[in-house]
Amino acid sequence: MSTPSTLLELSGAEFPTLEWSNCALVFIDYQNEYVDGAMPLDHLGEAATTKARLLLNKARQEGAPVFHIMHHGQENGSIFDPLTENVTIIKGLEPIDGEQTVIKTHPNAFYDTQLNEWLLATGKPQVLFAGFMSHMCVSATVRAAFDLGFQNFVCHDACATRDLPNYDGGVMSAEVVHSAAMNALQDNFAAVVSTDKLLNLG
Repeated sequence: MSTPSTLLELSGAEFPTLEWSNCALVFIDYQNEYVDGAMPLDHLGEAATTKARLLLNKARQEGAPVFHIMHHGQENGSIFDPLTENVTIIKGLEPIDGEQTVIKTHPNAFYDTQLNEWLLATGKPQVLFAGFMSHMCVSATVRAAFDLGFQNFVCHDACATRDLPNYDGGVMSAEVVHSAAMNALQDNFAAVVSTDKLLNLG
């Protein structure tokens, strides 16, 4: 059996190398709903959040523009109720002065928001993404960014997701869902990189 190749490799192309001087950071949905709300990501979310704090500190040290995405559901709804603390950004990942916050209501953070306009205004061709959940809002946003012409990178160990019901009545573990989401993005939409690698770039 032959070794599988990504679609990018089959086309004869390759992903560029991330350069902090040419990069903006987009943090997606690091919110309390995933800590103690309706969709806790437990130890996987905690591990990803720890990596995210390191990544955020690195981006700030490098002077990279930072954008914080927050999901809002319906008022008095069952998830991401904007009237509750569940939409609040996780402690240690809050925006500081000069960092933009984008409120979205769909998985794709570009849909009906100013994210594309604000990213273009930075003049940075590369975008580094991380956040929750790997298969949902991270995937949807990265795919949209690809269509918009950005050079995409995803920090895989600063992302996490949850168990999903399988189509055959079983359960797909969060680890498998996450791995499948990252591999699908790496096929053509984004270079998938680790926090450790990013911390050593400068």
